[in-house]
Amino acid sequence: MDPVPPSKQYLKIGEVARLTRLNPSVLRFWETEFAVLRPLKSRTGQRLYSKGDLELVLWIKQLLYEEKLTIAGAKTRLAKASGRTAVSQEKESDADRKTRIIEEVRKDLVDFRNSL
Repeated sequence: MDPVPPSKQYLKIGEVARLTRLNPSVLRFWETEFAVLRPLKSRTGQRLYSKGDLELVLWIKQLLYEEKLTIAGAKTRLAKASGRTAVSQEKESDADRKTRIIEEVRKDLVDFRNSL
């Protein structure tokens, strides 16, 4: 059964680890192996996973642990499922990450304005 994410916009690595029953070191390792998995980082360096990131982690977990694919096989499956090459996925990942950072900064600025 897939865990139900809390109603928060972003989850810290510990929360994702608990929900997915994975060790945080596994999540950090997957970030180095899968270009599409790039959680935001807060000003203090804390990883912030979106709900999309959580779904991707669960999918990677399924590919590796349940379907018994190698990391290379999981990368290939992810690329085929999205209909893109690994290079285009990495470019999109960068664009998505930049968009999320801009949204986070915008939210912080609105919160700051409202606190004045």
